[in-house]
Amino acid sequence: MNSFIILSLFISLVAVSSVVLPELHVIKRAAFKYPYSCQPGPLSYEGCALFLTDDGASRNAPDLLYNGACGSDDYFDVMLAGNDFGVLSDLGDVPLENLTASRAFNYENVFGKPNTFTNTINVVQGHTYVALLAKQEIRALFVFRVEHFEPSGPATIAYAVKQYGVIQSVDEAPGFSWNATNH
Repeated sequence: MNSFIILSLFISLVAVSSVVLPELHVIKRAAFKYPYSCQPGPLSYEGCALFLTDDGASRNAPDLLYNGACGSDDYFDVMLAGNDFGVLSDLGDVPLENLTASRAFNYENVFGKPNTFTNTINVVQGHTYVALLAKQEIRALFVFRVEHFEPSGPATIAYAVKQYGVIQSVDEAPGFSWNATNH
């Protein structure tokens, strides 16, 4: 093998593995100052976004956004850029401590009663949510509960990461588009 190729592969592996991964199954807390679209001054993710890793913060790529125009319904969003794909489910008033990765998709564990997922979801005090992310280089599943919420104001969540992976695509079919029709 060419030494340039070996060096390139090594640099690529070091770059991928340099991300400090979040601890799994550990409940942490995050506080938001205000919804993204209701903040004073120029728009910034500071004070209204959750970053599961320092790498995400350094790339300004949040994993969860607390959003809403002033005076309107506040909501959470996970589809924040380009080819990123993410969905959320509201499980209602259930304890965060009881959530497993399996229950994130079918909380009641009853056939025919899967959780319903959408790309944005309204903020409700005391509700617990599931977030599933499929970004270009990240796959993640995390759960969170709204502990404190003031409409158009601050909010606090408790969250736990259930799965988090940094991936590298070997190959990808060309032509992806969110708006492409079939022919």
